[in-house]
This record gives sequence, structure tokens and C-alpha cells, in this order.
Amino acid sequence: MPSPLDPHSADDPFQRHAGELLRFFQRQLKCAELAADLRQEAWLRFSRREPTEEIGNLRAFLYRIARNLIIDHHRQQEARPTQEAMDDQLESELPGPERIASGAQGVSRLQDVLDGLPEHLRQALLWNRLDGLTQREIGERLGVSESMAGRYILKALETCQQHMDAGQ
Repeated sequence: MPSPLDPHSADDPFQRHAGELLRFFQRQLKCAELAADLRQEAWLRFSRREPTEEIGNLRAFLYRIARNLIIDHHRQQEARPTQEAMDDQLESELPGPERIASGAQGVSRLQDVLDGLPEHLRQALLWNRLDGLTQREIGERLGVSESMAGRYILKALETCQQHMDAGQ
């Protein structure tokens, strides 16, 4: 003999609508396992009601329980942080040790290249890139034409690039 709390009892009023509720949950949630879980939860809520509680329309009452369960489920999903948010929080914006070491080696290599440049090329490049001087201003400081100052900067950049590429 089935227990009074058995959701599969043939004389259970819930059982007459169980298949219909399952399909309703599946349409709403697009997940068979979750639909089965919520149908079971609907049965539990139905079975916990006061025995003296009068139900006018059983089907409407069960659908009210089902809609409330779906709303509760959606609220729980919104309240939970997503895996993506967790991953974003765990990632540091700071460079890792390998990147720091690689950057330090690159800076050291660039400093060696700059130290090896002829003085006029190095100075033209530093004035242009660090101080923001124009080619005209650099030319005036070095006592050369504006176009020659541009060639100095270009030659310094090309030399730095070649040495940096070769060091990788």
C-alpha cells in the first residue's frame, strides 16, 4: 500500500496533473532534470498544505505553485554569481612574474641598444620620444636641418628595432 506522501499514488489528486505539470516546467525551463526536480517540489508543497484547506480548482492551484517555483528559481539564479564573474574577480590586472621578468629583460636590452647608438642619434630619439620635441626643435639643438633630424630619429628607431627583434 502506498504511503500518503507517495507522489505516485494512483488516488493522489496531484498525480492526475503530474504529467501536465512536468511538461509545463520543461517548456518554461528547457531542462528536463530541473523540470523533474521542480515537479517534485510542487508535490511537496501541495502535500504540506493544511488538510482542512479548501481548494476550489485543483489544477489552477497546482499551476500557481508551479509558477511560484519558477519565479523562485529565477530569483535564485539572479542572486548567484556566475562563473564568469568569479573568474574575472580572480584575475589580477597586474603582470605576472614571467611578464615582469621579460619586461625587465626587454628594458635592459633596450638600454644597451640606446647606449650603443651614436650620441646624435640617441639624443635625437630621446628628445623626440621622451621630451616630445619636434624635428625642427631637434635640428636646431643639434645644428642640423629639420629633415636630417628626422633621419636621425628614423635611424635610431630602426637600429633599436633590429636589436630588439634579434634579442627575442
